[in-house]
Amino acid sequence: MILEVRGVSKYFPGVQALGGVDLDIKKGEVHSIVGENGAGKSTLMKVLTGVYKRDEGEYYFEGKPAVFQNIHQSIELGISCIYQELTIVPMLDVAKNLFLGNLPVNQYGFVDYKKLYRDAQEVLDLLGMDLSPKTIAKDLSVAQHQMIEIGRAVSRKAKVIIMDEPTSSLTGNETAVLFRVIRSLKEKGIGIFYISHKLEEIIQISDRISVFRDGKKIITFPNDKNVSQDMIIGHMIGRKIENYYNKQKVEKGEVALEVKGLTRKGVFEDISFQVKRGEVLGFFGLVGAGRSEVMTALMGIEKTDAGEVYIDGKRRKLNSPAQAIGAGIGFVPEDRRQQGLILRLSVRFNAMIIKMNEIARFGITRMQEENRIANEYREYLNIKTPNLGKTVGELSGGNQQKVVIAKWLMMSPKILILDEPTRGIDVGAKTEIYRLINELAAKGVAVIVISSELPEALGLSDRIITMSEGRMTGDMEIDKCSSQTVMEAALGGRKHEQERT
Repeated sequence: MILEVRGVSKYFPGVQALGGVDLDIKKGEVHSIVGENGAGKSTLMKVLTGVYKRDEGEYYFEGKPAVFQNIHQSIELGISCIYQELTIVPMLDVAKNLFLGNLPVNQYGFVDYKKLYRDAQEVLDLLGMDLSPKTIAKDLSVAQHQMIEIGRAVSRKAKVIIMDEPTSSLTGNETAVLFRVIRSLKEKGIGIFYISHKLEEIIQISDRISVFRDGKKIITFPNDKNVSQDMIIGHMIGRKIENYYNKQKVEKGEVALEVKGLTRKGVFEDISFQVKRGEVLGFFGLVGAGRSEVMTALMGIEKTDAGEVYIDGKRRKLNSPAQAIGAGIGFVPEDRRQQGLILRLSVRFNAMIIKMNEIARFGITRMQEENRIANEYREYLNIKTPNLGKTVGELSGGNQQKVVIAKWLMMSPKILILDEPTRGIDVGAKTEIYRLINELAAKGVAVIVISSELPEALGLSDRIITMSEGRMTGDMEIDKCSSQTVMEAALGGRKHEQERT
């Protein structure tokens, strides 16, 4: 064993985040950690990397008692963590990012640039990256940034690497490259803790799997032929999930939104579609297809060069988010942390930000009324937070997403756009969001869902639109298409049009 954790507990005011956790990892092993948001996965990793101090328990590193009082100590021992939010400095080159905080110096105390670039090239070669160490980081892709983070861990002679949601922003091809690198690290005897909500990846890459729930490790088992996604989900939530997408038949109403010939030169062209009240319209495509850009244009965030938008049959100009909101459009963006929340402010403030002016009197906020409304949505959406004053950036990803959704539900939207609403959240939170989407449709809201996960797009939608390279390539009723026809259209194949009933 490289690392053993015995009986580790961590307490926060009013909450036991970890309770008596036992965990270990062997040389050359991928040990995956799964669980719902708030299950304790991230807290354990922060304890192991010295971000948090344990309150109880023991650590053993290579058979000897160890102490992780701070990040520096864990790095010195050989533990590195690659967080979901990458720490690349865009204006520095690859070599300086690889050795950030650990630049080689000569006998006079100056940076030894010759050694820096030589060592950086060795790390890049080890990772199989065809890249100059002098390339500026801002010119690289997210996948390449992630490889630099892995390279940084390798440069520090890490014996254990923790990967937190490493594929959340990667394409299928980029994920395959990452897995190749992980297998290469395994061959060198490096142990890898792999945290992900993507169960198909967990099954593909793991040697062992541990399931966490409510701050406790529920079970650890080898990844053999008996392991399935349903089995893992059952351990994660303590029950079986029936009707995963919770899809219900809803009678469709009048057309709520109609888009005609929407164009933004060089980004998307001639986008035309309708969505009715009570309908869930899915948008599917590969990375760069232009789906998110169409939605940001509908919200008035990005300007368009041509096209018309009709809401309830009336033509509307949507030149700003304020105009879109006034027209009844809500928008849950793809990146909740950068675009949907003010992370340093409270749950209450983030949830109430659109509603504040409506309930204020003479420009003065009414805290009691704010608390009442925010608490209603907290209970309705099952937002797990000790109190409404909690800083929203401290919540789990799933609970952060629910706060973003609460903000838009408070305006009672006619049309709600959700861009990758379940990205980076756990199975339990996903089912709650699926339930919510179907409830909104049943209430007559026109819902648009962008998803890069084909089973999710098919499971949620009444109708699905595919895009490729900025153009619509398909508009299909969900009961008249298959995963094959949808993917064919998303890859830019012949345009699929089916008569809508």
